[in-house]
Amino acid sequence: MSHTLAERHDQRARQLAGPAQAAQTALAQDDSLRQAKASLIEQGDKAERKLIWLLRSRLAEAIRDRALLPMWFVTVLGPVPPAHKTQEWMDLATQVLAYRVTYGITDQVVALGPAPDEYVPRRTEWYRELTTDLRRW
Repeated sequence: MSHTLAERHDQRARQLAGPAQAAQTALAQDDSLRQAKASLIEQGDKAERKLIWLLRSRLAEAIRDRALLPMWFVTVLGPVPPAHKTQEWMDLATQVLAYRVTYGITDQVVALGPAPDEYVPRRTEWYRELTTDLRRW
């Protein structure tokens, strides 16, 4: 009886080890690819920071100049930053702008446009995160 139990535990351990080994292999491949593409990743991060800075600056100028903001913007964020949580408002507004610019969203009513048709990790997760943040706002 204990021999059968030991065999079942051994079989279960092998079943569990399979996905763990596959995950370790995938992580090792990811690390290798990241090292090989480090320069491109760094350029992308730098471009993202520059885009965020430019969008934030343009938004701050528009608010300062009391410019009429688009309907999609006003609908989800309001016409001006709130007196409290201004920093969070600016961060969220800038992220929404960055999403729209990055993915070419031109919808005049819906801030993030339609949900992505297929799962694309970065875009889909960014869309979900922004949708959640906008609902909380």
